[in-house]
Amino acid sequence: MKYFFLAQILFLTRLVGFAQQVMLADSITKTPVSYATVYDADGTIIGRSDMGGYIHLQKGLEYHISHISYEPKNLICNEDTIIFLSPSFYKLPEVNVTAKRKKYYHCKVYFRSIEHVDSCLKYYMDGIREFYIDTKSKKVHLGNILTNYFMSKRQDIAQKKRSMMIGDRYMALPFLDKKTLYEETVHDKKRNIQSGIVYADSISIGSCDLFSDKNEMLLSIDALWPKNSLVTNLFGYTQVLSKHNKTELYRYNDFDAPSVFNLKSSNSYRHLTLTHKKENIVRDIDVEDVFYVVEYEYTDTKESSSSELLQEDYKKYSGMFPVTERIRELLVREE
Repeated sequence: MKYFFLAQILFLTRLVGFAQQVMLADSITKTPVSYATVYDADGTIIGRSDMGGYIHLQKGLEYHISHISYEPKNLICNEDTIIFLSPSFYKLPEVNVTAKRKKYYHCKVYFRSIEHVDSCLKYYMDGIREFYIDTKSKKVHLGNILTNYFMSKRQDIAQKKRSMMIGDRYMALPFLDKKTLYEETVHDKKRNIQSGIVYADSISIGSCDLFSDKNEMLLSIDALWPKNSLVTNLFGYTQVLSKHNKTELYRYNDFDAPSVFNLKSSNSYRHLTLTHKKENIVRDIDVEDVFYVVEYEYTDTKESSSSELLQEDYKKYSGMFPVTERIRELLVREE
């Protein structure tokens, strides 16, 4: 038996030896890329790069890297300690805003929400949603929506009915608030931005990068601050939210602070653990929500798009922002 345990220790030691810390960096500016989502070859989220752009990967394994401001990248991890990501130049059509501001800001977003339970794809949703935002009050009005929804039939990751009361489908439809993440940050007396770093009570909790060549600003923060975790208890179940990162990308110029009218894309990542004090249940849950503003205009009327037009939009924009090949295979297999 002791030889068995020794062999296990040597095997695990060998695996750890293959792991290395790599930094994700911008291929042009060479600066770190924080909060990029990294998937393994099975399409499972394995983590996010930290504020310094660092993440641990294992040599010889295949990975997919995704970020709202960079082109997706597939690679096999080798000896390189820096992985460069190419900036994405996804552009929105130019819109002329007349001197007399129109009543509404009308935009469409392509969104995607993915939930993994114990490294298995459980829920997937994507689609098109449109919004009308009052240009004076910033009150948000919902337009029409088109969704594509998937739920895995795997019984090994199914949750019991009681656990569903504390939370089962963590995915979320996109929604636009009156204030952007940037506006919330600069109006928070406990937070400030200095030299591209977001501080809260003198603690670094995020980054704010200005890309002058693309007229964009990227803001990423630890949305859990000032807590290290959020704990919810119900019916013997304990849910712990231990990670929550938010990232927003804005169109930027020197005259206007990024508002909801400048928002280009948004990403939210959460890691939760669900346990029960008596039952043998431990669930590791990873959820990623992302949306891209794909069309916008200023208008004086609210005329929601037809279902036919939204179908055309979905075909067009889902192709512009493809999921990882492994996730696509799983979706096709279980349809």
